[in-house]
Parts: sequence; C-alpha cells; structure tokens
Amino acid sequence: RAAEEAMDAVETSAEPVDHSESLRGIYAEHVFTDPLGAQQTRETPANYSQSRESDLLKDGVSSNPNAEEQDLMIEEAQKMSSVLPTMWLGAQNGCVYVHSSVAHWKKCLHSIKLKKPVIGIVHVKGRVLVSMSDSTLAIFHRGTDGQWDLTNYHLLDLGKQHHSIRCMTVVHDRVWCGYRNKIHVVHPRAMKVEKTFDAHPRKDSQVRQLAWHGDGIWVSIKLDSTLRLFHAHTHQHLQDIDIEPYVSKMLGTGKLGFSFVRITALMVSCSRLWIGTGNGVIISVPVTEMIHLKKLTANNVAKSAGNNPGGVVRVYGDDSGDKVTAGTIVPYCSMAHAQLSFHGHRNAVQFFAAVPGHADLSASSGGESAGDKSADGSAQESSRSMLVMSGGEGYIDFRMGDEDGEADELDDPALKLQPFLTKAERSHLIVWQVMVGED
Repeated sequence: RAAEEAMDAVETSAEPVDHSESLRGIYAEHVFTDPLGAQQTRETPANYSQSRESDLLKDGVSSNPNAEEQDLMIEEAQKMSSVLPTMWLGAQNGCVYVHSSVAHWKKCLHSIKLKKPVIGIVHVKGRVLVSMSDSTLAIFHRGTDGQWDLTNYHLLDLGKQHHSIRCMTVVHDRVWCGYRNKIHVVHPRAMKVEKTFDAHPRKDSQVRQLAWHGDGIWVSIKLDSTLRLFHAHTHQHLQDIDIEPYVSKMLGTGKLGFSFVRITALMVSCSRLWIGTGNGVIISVPVTEMIHLKKLTANNVAKSAGNNPGGVVRVYGDDSGDKVTAGTIVPYCSMAHAQLSFHGHRNAVQFFAAVPGHADLSASSGGESAGDKSADGSAQESSRSMLVMSGGEGYIDFRMGDEDGEADELDDPALKLQPFLTKAERSHLIVWQVMVGED
C-alpha cells in the first residue's frame, strides 16, 4: 500500500507535516512530500516550451519560425527536460542535482536538499536510490509527465543506529546496500527490504565496496584484505580471496611499506575483477565460471543425456514462491592468474571507471600508409576496446619507487610557483586500454 501511495501521491499542501508518528522501527517506510520543507527543488514550468522560445531567439532562431525551426525549438526544449537521459550528482551538504546528459550539461534541471550528506546514487528499473549518512535511502521516481519528480519521494530506514550506507550496487532487478556488517537487499519498485544477511561475523566491521557479475557479488570489508563472494539469489557465501599474500610476494613487505593491505576500490570490467588498495596497488583478476560447478554439470549432462539435445538450466525461486529467476554464471577468481600493475598511486586508489573507447596513438607514431590504416580498421572491427581508469592521489612506478618522482618535482616549474602542491598530492588518472574480443 505504501508503495502505491509513493507512486501515485501528489503534492496537495505546502504546509509542513509532522512525521514523528510514522517512525515504525528498523524497516519503517514513509511517504513524504518534501518532508524537510525545503523549497529548493526546481521543476520545469508548464509554459516551458514558450520560455525556451526566447532563449532560442538568442541562438539565431527567428521570432516567426517556420516548420523546420519550430521542430528545432521543440527538440531543444525536450533536451532541457528530464524526460531524456540525466546525470545525478550528490553533495556532502545533502543536495541532489539533476542535469541533462544529452545537452546543456551545465544547466541544473532539478535539485533538492536532503537531510544528510549523500553517499551513493544508483538507478534501476525507473527508480533512483540515494543513500545517505544516517542509514536512510531516498527513492525517487518519474512523474506523470515523464520527468523526474523530486518533490515526492520515499524514505526507507535500514537501521536505528543511523550509520552510513557506505555502498550500493544493482544486482539484476534488486539493489544491494552495504550497511555496517550487513547486506540489505532492496526491492526498488516495492520499496522494501527483501532480505538481510551478515557479510562479516564481526558487528563492528563495515561493508565498503560491492561488485556484481553474473550471479555473484564480491564484497570488501573496511581495513580488510579479503574479498568475499556471495551468490546473488541464494546469498550463500561462495569464496574468499585474500590479496595480501599476492601483493607481498610481488612487491615485498619492507621496501614500500606494504605490511598492511586494505581494499579501497572494486569494479568488474572486461571479464576481470579490478582491485585497488590503500597502498595504491592495482590488481586485475580474470573472472571465469566456477570450475568445479561447470565440470560437475558437464559430467552429469554427459551421463544422463548422452547425445540428446538440451542442457542444464539453473533457476531460483524467491521465499514467497511466486517468482522464478533464471540463473546465469557463478563467477570465480583465482589469484594464480592475477596480474599486478606496476603503475599505481602513491596513496589509496579512490575509484575505478570503464568506458568504451580506444587511445589514438596515430599522432605519436608518425606517418601511416593507407594499408596500415586499413589493417587497423579491420582489427578494430574484430574486437572492441575499453578504457579502464583508476583515480587516486599521486603516481608511482613500483619498479623504480619514488626516486624519479622526487627528481621530477625539483625540475617542475609549476611546483616552483605552487610549492605546497607536490606531485604526490596531485590527483591522477591512470588509463589502461583493454581489448575485448566479440563473442
């Protein structure tokens, strides 16, 4: 019933509402219409296309547009609404800003101020979930006009002690939220917690990163070097991966101070699990289907089916028994096949990001013949390229240590003008080009 009210409710009064009576425990659900009374939400006015006409006049469109110019005006007006794809930004002061991701990026379409700092934002199935530092989730949806409605949103409380929801990730059509040492599985459309389980036995531990692939989710714990793999449907604990022995073996424990390894960034891209540590080390591990399950399935099929067509299909049912979900692969990582990058950050790896693309090296490689370009084009057709980026403070080549970096700092004219801005303190992006063959 609460979910229906959240989707259908409209703002009927601007008067503040007392919601103290609606707090109903750890999973209390509340439907608010701008519960903080904040009037900073900017919505597109009803005469939006008319107001856009004056703006378009400045861009060279006449006051008496013909059919073609009128279509252009309508198209430009649509681009400035949140019906089309958008980018959401969360701030430490609790503000959420919605910008267009197709045109006029600098202009904010909608904004609202929430009661606590924003920690994370995810989108799934027409819902945007915003996690805050007080254990609450704000769930937003689109209005009847197709635009995002930031005035009517749903609040979901994950705990009474009001700790931060440190991370979220979309898993199929659900959202996994890391809160203290637990994982809360949230149904975004029903706007309720479906399942809660412990990611770590210690109550004082904190879930920090989540990475989803197939039917598996890797979970990292604060101040811990071990990754834990859980099943997306059964929530079973499948595997532990301790990266500290691998890092110590590759780089040593004394030379660069790697006596303590903690995981600070996590991402799955290009069929690899990318792991960033607090020491600036970056590791990538190939992701494959669980070998023992695959072999077991293959043997059972061979014995029972012979040469007959068909195969084994994994399906999972929920607790209520009214839904069946087809399974995909159960991922597996072996540190025996891990790769460590000698390019890293001087401090903790803050984040990973991956986008399709390729580096243009033609400018630095000199002239090329037409045959060379044709060969390169055919190679790009047979495979696609991803750019994987890591962000953090400083850059270091672990093969050489800090010696060259310190010498460069002495000769850098920019640092002479800004002596407090050392190379180790400047933010860096490290980019890898990864070729991915088409299936």
